[in-house]
Amino acid sequence: MKKIAFFILVLSFFTFTFAITLNKAIELSKNPSTLFRAREEILNFLLSDPASASLIKGANIVYSKVEMLKSATSSPEIHLVNAIIKENKNEFYSRLASTKISTLPKSFSFVFNVLPIRQDYLNFFSHLSNSDYVGAMYYFSKLKFLYKVPELKKFLPQEDVASLWNFLTQAVELNPDVFDIDAAKFIASISTPYDIHTLYVKTYVWLSGLSVSQAQRGLRTVEFESMISSQSNVEMDPNLLQWKYTISKYLSLSTSITSSTRRLSKAKKLEAYVGYATIFYRSVQNFSSNYRQPLSKELAIYLDLLLQKITVANFKISQKTAKNMKKLSASDPSNINSSKLVAIALTSSNKIAERDSTANMKKATHFLQYSYPYYIFIIVSVLIISFLIPRVRLALYRIFKLKKFELGFYMKMLSKFPGDFQWHMKIAQLYEKMGKYEESQSEYSVAMKLMSVRR
Repeated sequence: MKKIAFFILVLSFFTFTFAITLNKAIELSKNPSTLFRAREEILNFLLSDPASASLIKGANIVYSKVEMLKSATSSPEIHLVNAIIKENKNEFYSRLASTKISTLPKSFSFVFNVLPIRQDYLNFFSHLSNSDYVGAMYYFSKLKFLYKVPELKKFLPQEDVASLWNFLTQAVELNPDVFDIDAAKFIASISTPYDIHTLYVKTYVWLSGLSVSQAQRGLRTVEFESMISSQSNVEMDPNLLQWKYTISKYLSLSTSITSSTRRLSKAKKLEAYVGYATIFYRSVQNFSSNYRQPLSKELAIYLDLLLQKITVANFKISQKTAKNMKKLSASDPSNINSSKLVAIALTSSNKIAERDSTANMKKATHFLQYSYPYYIFIIVSVLIISFLIPRVRLALYRIFKLKKFELGFYMKMLSKFPGDFQWHMKIAQLYEKMGKYEESQSEYSVAMKLMSVRR
């Protein structure tokens, strides 16, 4: 019995001494300067007891650190591996987020042998399964930079696609800054093509149940999935892309109408806002009924305010604009905004100017018929003067309907006077005549902004 007790005592002593020495070696490995010394001590221990599980685990950690340190070539990578050697997980995540690191050497996959990253990943999906998106966001904002580790998917457990999709639809709207290209690369790196396709399908089904007022929320999710598509080999469903295009146009137009209404309430010059009326009307008609209805309500408020401002200011719109408005309203008389366009068109200048213009045209025709030599002389003179006086050249462009030359003239004047809203107005009106309504809307918007700055 005494021999057995003595044997147990000696064994316990050696085990205790071994544990202390092993822990000392592990602690040495947490300092970059003593890492290689720790490796030698661990190797010596393994020679005496190659079957020890604790030794194998310690050797695995030390070996992983050494291999990562050897492969680090740049300063950011060296700082990152030093954080791993110190087993400082928070510093590791912080260093990994650096834009100076794009892709790490292959040996950095050994980080999973040193830091409890897998546990963070499991915690992330655990929060998702409990619908705790705040807790999940805490882990996601750190884990998303792991895509820089080569072959990431091999070292992490299989993800829960349904929980991940719920997380995207709930969190993208609340934390748009977190769901950037880094987050898209992370999702693409941990997902199979089938998983990504499943995300797209679930999103499309979800979008079909959203109301127009919820469109912004759905658009942000689809935009993030577009980033995922750009980082993977799985292209988005064409129906999903079509929905994104339609909603983007809808939100853009809705924002333009409400923004213009707000500016119109304080505006003193109304030319641009009159031009916007026809642009908005045409644009609204291009949408399907479910989107057209809310847009028509927004446009009705705009047109009511415009008519009120025109009436108070005794502003006279041109005959050409009035004719255009009447033509538009006649194409869809049942539209609530058609009558509003007609009311605005009726504020156009009276017929006196038209009669004067007709009389002047007759006089000019009479002159041309009976003064042929003078006509030749005038034409030649005008052609010569047109090269000397820009305004005369512009008048010729208008007379002969040389719209491209007229546009070039305005662009040249705009380059000389970029802060003058009038040139933006003229370009917008010309674009509208050319049927380029989106470009026209953009120029009207710039003109309004310049007018508001000038006030």
